[in-house]
Amino acid sequence: MVEDESCQWSSLPSDLIHFISTKLPDLSDRVRLRAVCKTWRSSISISDPSPRLPWLLTRTYNMDGNEEILYYSLSSQKTYKIYCPHLKDASFRGTFGGSIVFYRYPRSVFLFNPLTRLEISVSLSPPKYFDAIEVASNPFCKEFAVVLGCTQDSTCAISFGFIKPDDGLWVIHESGLVNDWCDCVYYEGMYYINDYGADTRIMNATTGEVVSTIPSPETGFNKIECQHMLETCGEILLIYRHKIAGKMKQYVFDIYRLDEAKGDYQWVKIRGIGDRMLFLNSTGGFSVSASDFPGFRGNCIYFQAADLPSHNYMLLRQHDLENGTTKILPNFWGECGTWIIPNFG
Repeated sequence: MVEDESCQWSSLPSDLIHFISTKLPDLSDRVRLRAVCKTWRSSISISDPSPRLPWLLTRTYNMDGNEEILYYSLSSQKTYKIYCPHLKDASFRGTFGGSIVFYRYPRSVFLFNPLTRLEISVSLSPPKYFDAIEVASNPFCKEFAVVLGCTQDSTCAISFGFIKPDDGLWVIHESGLVNDWCDCVYYEGMYYINDYGADTRIMNATTGEVVSTIPSPETGFNKIECQHMLETCGEILLIYRHKIAGKMKQYVFDIYRLDEAKGDYQWVKIRGIGDRMLFLNSTGGFSVSASDFPGFRGNCIYFQAADLPSHNYMLLRQHDLENGTTKILPNFWGECGTWIIPNFG
């Protein structure tokens, strides 16, 4: 009897196995594929730089009071747990690369990769004491940029800092701002600092000079429920989220692009974001290209929101800018989380 060669999966060419792995939208799928046999494991790199869908990370505590990190996969629509008791007294502050940025009072900042469990301490040397930190650079940025807050006498003085990639040293600037910033984006040597519903300042990250101040765009709503500013595909976007009165789970998004004409900046309203999928954090966010992930639609926004203002737990939602509809994604219900691009590197 002739042996059926169609079942010899381990004999598939290595380059074909690698090509198949690059088409999987989720890193967890690649890990499972590597587990099939030794040949496949050697053919598939989990550190491959091909595009990956982000995971939504949040935190919870188990029955013993120990810290757990939860991550939600858009591909499988499942939530997984990572046991991390040592993070109990640290708070999420954003992501950088494939790591989560944590802040531990009063002055400790560190990066933690939930997959490799590698922890890297970040040495901060600002000119004075700080007690708050937010990440200003998106996960794809090569420079680690932050916003530092120093609370004194019920006010919060704001400083900005980033690490220069050539020498690994911090550049810190005291902005003179006090309690009046909402979002901050770092992109190509500039800070874009947005007041809540007010002006946007553009500050040179090297010199600290404010090079431009842009008035906020007009919106037809009396109240902005939430706002985000982010860099995507070389553009700075400002996003206002509004909830439609009397309609549960329905939202409207106003999106503005920062345009420069002859040295003058202004916010210009746009109708859509094309092939992009936007992932919004509590402030800021980032985007990926839907064409890199078969089965996913572009021109969509992924965000968390509670049905009632008094609720701490939120649902994950997808808003389609083309038809204006919002739907709740299954199998996620938790505290406000952080989007991260998973990485074993």
